[in-house]
Amino acid sequence: MGLILKEQCVIVEHDCSDWLITQSEGNPTIEYSNGLKIYAIFKRQFLSGKQSRDRKQRHLGDNCPLIYALKRKNGLYTNISSIKKLNNSFKIICTKFMELESQGYQLIISMPSAHNISYIIAKRLAKKFNALHLSNFLRKITVNNAFQLLDNANISVKETKSLDFKIKIQAREVGINGDFSLKGIPTKFRDIFPPFILNEQLSSSSERIRILLVDDLMATGTTLTTARKIMALQYPNAVIHAICLFSSMRR
Repeated sequence: MGLILKEQCVIVEHDCSDWLITQSEGNPTIEYSNGLKIYAIFKRQFLSGKQSRDRKQRHLGDNCPLIYALKRKNGLYTNISSIKKLNNSFKIICTKFMELESQGYQLIISMPSAHNISYIIAKRLAKKFNALHLSNFLRKITVNNAFQLLDNANISVKETKSLDFKIKIQAREVGINGDFSLKGIPTKFRDIFPPFILNEQLSSSSERIRILLVDDLMATGTTLTTARKIMALQYPNAVIHAICLFSSMRR
């Protein structure tokens, strides 16, 4: 029910207990972030004793090598057999999820990403729930947006100059209209820069619809809770849940 690594290849192996619960048993899981109910199709878990003592193994793929393999990052990849195993489990887990949320959803929104994993999951779920899927409702903020947000931030002149310098580095690297990254921004200032903003304007509605936000992996929950806040402005009476392909690493 986990993953094994052969050099740079991440292999789904149900008999292994490292990194991930890949079978339908034990999935999906539910956790909460600032009151937002978040499902995870596959539960991440800590390495076994022997593996956890291997520093290289422990930090490979930020404790989720499969997401890196699916995105072809850090030199990691997977194989067709593993994808088939994962897909077979995915189908069963999705059926269980639909039983848990029998009222369904009318609107399914995939989180913006350079990779199409959340888009594919959202499309599949929209088909199962006979729901509308939106992929352009939100977009990542640009470096230019970051400068604008900094101008309106309630911080000291010294702090503003320090952050301005960090953003200028990104401007040189990706351009003024490139995607802004929180990497390098001290944690205490990250609330100034939301991970994304409204891209596609929808007409507001007081209807009590059910909305599902879809992401590939849950880390801190910031992405999804930010999306929930934006959605709540458009649909103040909506019931909003979220689902990720991979859970967080909370014990």
